[in-house]
Amino acid sequence: MKRWNAKYPRRFDLDSNEDYLKWRDEKLAAYPKNVGELVVELGDMTAMTPAEKARILETVERANMCVYTAGSAELEMNSLLALGQQLGVRHTDKSARHAQSDELTDSGILNRAIPFSTRHCNWHTDATYYGSDNTIQALFLLCKRPAVEGGSNKVLDHEVLYIQLRDKDPGALEVLMNKDCFNYRNPATGEIDLHRGGKVFWTNADGHLCHRFSFRKTDMAWSGDSDVAAAGHVLESLISDESAYVIEGRLESGMGLISNNVLHTRERLVDSDDAAKKRLLFRARFYDRVNPE
Repeated sequence: MKRWNAKYPRRFDLDSNEDYLKWRDEKLAAYPKNVGELVVELGDMTAMTPAEKARILETVERANMCVYTAGSAELEMNSLLALGQQLGVRHTDKSARHAQSDELTDSGILNRAIPFSTRHCNWHTDATYYGSDNTIQALFLLCKRPAVEGGSNKVLDHEVLYIQLRDKDPGALEVLMNKDCFNYRNPATGEIDLHRGGKVFWTNADGHLCHRFSFRKTDMAWSGDSDVAAAGHVLESLISDESAYVIEGRLESGMGLISNNVLHTRERLVDSDDAAKKRLLFRARFYDRVNPE
């Protein structure tokens, strides 16, 4: 374990360079170079061994995410929730949503929304519309059936994005960490809610970095302030450029993702015409995060 949170507690303090520079060098040196370095194979995701859990936590510390194999566990929502409990995340947003939003497939009431369709999903973190007082900090996935073709994901640790932004334009980062930069849109009406929104980057009570963003204009609207617009342009350009730190892969049956709500995309997919064979992933979102320490 790196134990960066204890070792460099001021790494996200814009007034402290010493912790930041040391952590930055260690973080980038340890960052996985491909999806294979993210994979941890589990014998049974509902009953991890101490060694398996340690490997997951180490990988999450390096990249804020981990790809796992389910092993002998049933490929169902309860297995995903059991995995979360073993990693210390229990507070889901299930009660706030329609039950079918736990299943990413193009059938059902939610099929008009992009995650439940075959369309391309641009860069985003999950649940950007929830509001600054109740933000999603962890996102878990479990694949039961992949698409016939396509449907791969690109992922990027938001801590790496923070590093890129701090090195390129610390002034833009200061705006994104200190100002209420955007407002959420009501997911039912599309109207901008002037009473809900917030910062793009912030630290939680434990000192970990959190991030929310979406290119999907149905989710959020940037503030009209000129400094926010300029900072948002810098951020969007960095994300769009897709640096060498972006990792790409596809979840196959029995594979899943553990993440502290990292940035991600999903490419367009081709699905089966047979309803029983359509792409199906289970999704769990949590108000708490996976902490390596």
